Amino acid sequence: MFNNIEDITSTSYDSIKYLVNSDLRINILELLYNKECNFEEIKGTVLKQESNILRTLKELQDLKLIEHSNKIYKLSSAGYLTIRNLKTLIDNFYVLNKLRKCWNVHNIDNIPLHFSRYLYLWKDGFLTYSDYVEYYKSINIYVEKIKQSKEIRIILPIFSKLHIAAILDTINKNNATLELITSNDILNAIKTSEYNELFEKLRTNGSIKLYLSNNNIHKIFYTVADNFAALTLFYLDDSYDDSVMLFNDNMNHYDIFVSLFEDYKSMLK
Repeated sequence: MFNNIEDITSTSYDSIKYLVNSDLRINILELLYNKECNFEEIKGTVLKQESNILRTLKELQDLKLIEHSNKIYKLSSAGYLTIRNLKTLIDNFYVLNKLRKCWNVHNIDNIPLHFSRYLYLWKDGFLTYSDYVEYYKSINIYVEKIKQSKEIRIILPIFSKLHIAAILDTINKNNATLELITSNDILNAIKTSEYNELFEKLRTNGSIKLYLSNNNIHKIFYTVADNFAALTLFYLDDSYDDSVMLFNDNMNHYDIFVSLFEDYKSMLK
């Protein structure tokens, strides 16, 4: 079997296939994921023949995914990790399908591998599209959200006056903090712009912590703040697309959004 999401590779394909090929196996594991049950409770929930349920319970016990004691069935530690990771895998596929039009026209090769393993974080997200009527729609939504932020972390692969102005203004007015990952080229662009004075002031007082990559950073514009997360990609020809932006206001996974940033930051060392 597999113990965490990073173990879900081709080597564990047979194990995954074995579980997902049976609705009964999945249903029992999902049921026990939520609570411990006796046989009658399992039978009343999955609504299958008793012989099939007993056989499946025995199979799951043999695989050490569930445990049986004092007439109560519960997940083992391995079983808990397995069903959690399967749920994550299913959610990842859901997001791939939900946003397939977006993925198809953007260079997803630029997305770091550890980001792609957590696509499920965007399950409750939404895409915004700019058009000829509302040319700056996506940027305007981003600016309005960033104005409400207090703790901001950004992977910045572009120099955009609209974004830089909004971010620095927020830090200055909200007494907010920014951890910024960018490249030397982007930093030089900031230094030669009209925003350099404010940028250096905020760096000096500790409001901005800067992390530079010696190489070009991945071409993803990633923001995680205390009130939202956002992701912008590049087209297949590697030009930046500021017309489409992926947002998520559901911060139940805030710690994981932050950990993706921290993992990326650790790659710079």
